[in-house]
Amino acid sequence: MDDDKEIAKVEYNIRKLERGIKIAHRGRINLKGSSVDYDSMIKQYVVDIKELRDRLEKLTEKKSFVYCCIYSGLYWKVTAKGRRSPNIPKWPL
Repeated sequence: MDDDKEIAKVEYNIRKLERGIKIAHRGRINLKGSSVDYDSMIKQYVVDIKELRDRLEKLTEKKSFVYCCIYSGLYWKVTAKGRRSPNIPKWPL
């Protein structure tokens, strides 16, 4: 249950940052003489989104507990990769 909450939180933050990039692009177009550095803001948002997508992939991957004869022990094996895209729809501007 806690994983579901964390997945929802990560998805929400991804969509929030994606919308922030859209707003920053729009602001950069409208406010050429502004002192706000939109390019560095957008670059930071992209880095943050990549980290969140990595976290979402880690949270949604499927694992199973298997026995390995070579190593003579049990370990977790990833049986299906997780998703990198949120299930919630994109936010409008």
